[in-house]
Amino acid sequence: MGQWVDRLIRWGLALCMGAMTCIVFISVLFRYVLNSPLTWTEELASLLFAWVTFVGAYVSFRSRSHISIDTLVIFLPSAARQWVARFVDVCVLLLLALFLWEGISLTMTTWSLEYPAMEISRGYLYLAIPVGAVLMAFGMFENWRKSQVAGQEEHP
Repeated sequence: MGQWVDRLIRWGLALCMGAMTCIVFISVLFRYVLNSPLTWTEELASLLFAWVTFVGAYVSFRSRSHISIDTLVIFLPSAARQWVARFVDVCVLLLLALFLWEGISLTMTTWSLEYPAMEISRGYLYLAIPVGAVLMAFGMFENWRKSQVAGQEEHP
């Protein structure tokens, strides 16, 4: 199931990035060339940017490509390194739980507010936070499952 979700999310992110690029180009064209700015382009570009940011973090989680400082950890014995990695993962999960909780609260608070030009709920912007947090937690659990399966294969 993980590969199917990853593929779907990568395609969605690519579409959002392409749409964002086109929207910003059109916005610049209308504002500075035609002197007739479009009001909805800034709103839609910021909405897409939030989704690309929080859902894109999931892709980094899955590939373990987030920035990390491991200067001290690399000098630890293997068992201590694994313990530190699990401790960091638990701390990240706690932070993701906070993102989920606060993201849901923020989404519910702003759901009744609308973007003036697009006339859709501003809650869609903040919905990216809990969705991204759930996806990142899913990615972390999937990575744990894969590492356990790999560990079992190494030690029959």
